[in-house]
Amino acid sequence: MASMADDSRSPTEYTPNAGPTRANGSGLDPGLYPGPREPSRRSRRLWPVLGFTMLGCLFLMLAGFGWAVRDTWNPSRGIALPESSAPAAAAGDWASKEEALAIAIGDSLTRGMGDDTGNGYVRGALDLLGEARAPKKVRLLANMAVSGLTATKLNEQLRTKSFASSVAQADLVLFTIGGNDLFRSAGTGGSLDQGGDLSLKRLADELPATKPRLAETFKLLREINPGARLVYVGLYNPFYDVPQARQISGTIAAWNEYAQDLAIEDGNATVVPTYDLFEAHVAGYLSSDHFHPNGVGYSRIAERVVQALS
Repeated sequence: MASMADDSRSPTEYTPNAGPTRANGSGLDPGLYPGPREPSRRSRRLWPVLGFTMLGCLFLMLAGFGWAVRDTWNPSRGIALPESSAPAAAAGDWASKEEALAIAIGDSLTRGMGDDTGNGYVRGALDLLGEARAPKKVRLLANMAVSGLTATKLNEQLRTKSFASSVAQADLVLFTIGGNDLFRSAGTGGSLDQGGDLSLKRLADELPATKPRLAETFKLLREINPGARLVYVGLYNPFYDVPQARQISGTIAAWNEYAQDLAIEDGNATVVPTYDLFEAHVAGYLSSDHFHPNGVGYSRIAERVVQALS
């Protein structure tokens, strides 16, 4: 009789109080309980693809964020606010006064033409400055701007005793001038809103003759009021949405750059850029005359004035 210990015909060993155990020690029948599976070839290919996709999305997100804030970190020319020239160390430190007095002079942009409320940028800018300076105040002495005024006419006003006396009282002088000089000289007849009456050549040719008038304005203002902060609001191209008039922007930029040079030379003046605002939103920021800002456009200018003075 053969011994049970010598019986090797069955692969299953018996141990009291224990379940069946495979002779190979696995404890389970591999046919019924398969072990961990190795990743398939498709899975091994899928994970690297997903990883690179997620990494690419991360790079795109970072690139998009950098693009969105590029004008803050690295401002482009023509869009960023120019640096204000260093304020004069002498009198005229308007920011330290308990009540700063402001006066507005120049043409229709300072008058507020095109704004249904009539406030223009002047009232909006002074309100924002007042909020920023609280409890210190900003008070408007007068808005003496005149629609249609040219630099030549403004200089004549500055030579009159009564006009100069008003300007002499101010800590802040807000003004716009030059648009009528340039655009009137470029007129050839036709529809303004189609750019048909604008001669690009005449506009460019008039620039050298108009610059000295602006220089004279800065000079007269400084003679009248040696300590006031001068705030010149730059020009913009109101016809940027008209393809044949888009080249006007080059002449406007040259004018604004010259104004910036005058401000730097003065030492206590600021030029507020506006042309990028209207090139980006010309339809939304202009009034029905397609030349002057509307209420929203003037609000954006007012914000720029405050930013330039901060």
